[in-house]
Amino acid sequence: MKPLSGLIVLDLTRFLAGPYCTLLLGGLGAEVIKIEPPKGEDQRFRPPFAGPKGASIKKQTEDDIGLSFLHRARNKKGLTLNLRHPQGKELFLRLCEKADVVVENFAAGTLDRMELGFPVLQARNPRLILCSISGFGQHGPRREWRAYDPIIQAVSGITSVTGYPDRDPVRCGAAVSDTTTPLYGVIGILSALQLREKTGQGEWVDMSMQDGSFFLLPEIMEFLAAGDEPQRLANAHVSGAPFNVYQAKDGHVSLCAVTQNDWRKLLVAIGRSELKDDPRFSNLINRHDQRAIIDQIVQEWIGQRTVTEAVEHLQKSQVPAGPVLSPTDLLQDEHLMARGMIVDMLHPRVGPLPGVKGIGMPIKFTRNPVTFDQPAPEVGEHNEELYERLLGMDRSQVHALKEQGII
Repeated sequence: MKPLSGLIVLDLTRFLAGPYCTLLLGGLGAEVIKIEPPKGEDQRFRPPFAGPKGASIKKQTEDDIGLSFLHRARNKKGLTLNLRHPQGKELFLRLCEKADVVVENFAAGTLDRMELGFPVLQARNPRLILCSISGFGQHGPRREWRAYDPIIQAVSGITSVTGYPDRDPVRCGAAVSDTTTPLYGVIGILSALQLREKTGQGEWVDMSMQDGSFFLLPEIMEFLAAGDEPQRLANAHVSGAPFNVYQAKDGHVSLCAVTQNDWRKLLVAIGRSELKDDPRFSNLINRHDQRAIIDQIVQEWIGQRTVTEAVEHLQKSQVPAGPVLSPTDLLQDEHLMARGMIVDMLHPRVGPLPGVKGIGMPIKFTRNPVTFDQPAPEVGEHNEELYERLLGMDRSQVHALKEQGII
């Protein structure tokens, strides 16, 4: 049994942050009902596409679906509903009466303007939990600002400390704001569910992407409080050295040996034990000040070896180090595969897609394994099942709603 089995989640999300939140809930066993407009969500029609001939920037067959939708809508059921139609809104409110959670990532205030805000939902179902994910949250001076991941990285401080000191600031290559905020969203939802068991009342979980991204900077804020103005240090770190990425014969190695124990083990590993008693490197602060010399010593040793030779030797010596893997490398990474993190991408009609892999479930349970085991739904694939089971409609009523453009 999956841990969230029996939980009904209405999914009004789009793009990345919201769908990632409901993707995790679906992977954990919740019945996530993906509500789309009658024509289908825009992500279905955005490149790259995937279908029976594999993945491509352009559509190759009529069965091709946007890969982002195939990836982010796994373990979800498909329901179509026109929320701009008065009858569509009423149907949504009836669904809310049966649901446990609603997740949305519209701009702040959008649900209120649609007359579907938290007070309205609570009036229909006091136990309902609403999770809203937006750039700046539901209150505050910037609540109405529009934002995507790069904007949030900029306003949260991530961009200012990313890159080289003599160049312009750059965003992190991964969409860290879009992908970490939904993690907080899941935590908030699970906490609200636990609280509901005690109070009988639902909650409004207000997730700001700026809040979540700012929360990623504890070390920087701690040093700032001590009077050390954060600087862009590329792959180095303000807390000490060696802490960098070094060039090997055939690639790059990331190495962090900032504790006293790490430092001593590193010196033994690279044959420089005589430096153990060198006063220049006697403590963390001294090593920070001598970062350039330390990097030169480490680079000289790593530069004479391949990535595999360097990393395996360092790890055997209990020195934290690892290869810098590219996305192509990751798809063949034996550890990720052993952990079930590289999975076949499924298509609702075709099944496993040739040459197309997806990211597996990062949360592991020992006794009750959880996986993304269901493909993204087709447009309205579960209309009849859900409208009948949750709202008591028959097939003719569902067909009539479709003819009227309500679903």
